[in-house]
Amino acid sequence: MMSRERFVLLLDSSTDYCSVALASDQRGVLSEREETDRSKQSERLAVMASEVLAELPKDVDLSAVCLAEGPGSYTGLRIATGYAKGLAWSRNIPLLAVTTPQLIALSYQEIEHPCSGALLMPMIDARRMEVYSALYNVDNNAETDIAALILTEGETLASLKELVGDRELIYFGSGAEKAQDIFDQLLPNSRYVPGIYPKAKDMAGVAFELLERGIQQDVAYWEPFYLKEYEAKKTLNKVLRNI
Repeated sequence: MMSRERFVLLLDSSTDYCSVALASDQRGVLSEREETDRSKQSERLAVMASEVLAELPKDVDLSAVCLAEGPGSYTGLRIATGYAKGLAWSRNIPLLAVTTPQLIALSYQEIEHPCSGALLMPMIDARRMEVYSALYNVDNNAETDIAALILTEGETLASLKELVGDRELIYFGSGAEKAQDIFDQLLPNSRYVPGIYPKAKDMAGVAFELLERGIQQDVAYWEPFYLKEYEAKKTLNKVLRNI
């Protein structure tokens, strides 16, 4: 007997690239929408979500909502979080979360199929020569924690060189281009892949796995993974200390 079909709404506005998708555990991705203009994320996310939810079969409930939890854009994370938590609360469905670096790694693997020993390094632009990143193997298992890395810092580069060894390193994402000159000299087996952005639809498989395993977030208390304090808040605190 075939099990009941389940549907998950997938959301990501954690970077400059905003996307939404509806996926089925039996039929894959049913509908998706994308917005590349960062300034329109706040107005477009809910609209795009409503459009893909219209593809739900009649008299069928949404099984869960899953979002990219960061790190990334503070504003973008707040937009997706507010919408996802409101939807999960109102429909009494699980709230699921996938880290943004993992989603970017998943989106890369929709484009290329790296060799089994390769390391994947999604990089999210933070500012100047800083990125948010982690290392993953081709099975999408993290080999390091997500961290804020300064690409010009000697200790950071030495640690990275030791971790990578003689393995192929494939790096991509919004913060990857500025690492090219450094990695070309430091890691001869490294390769930059341009044009890789997180797409919500690519976390469908992970979302259904989380749902199956019952790994969900507390709707009332869960917060996105900011990694670092919002810069405006830090600046304000600095001002207050000087009063």
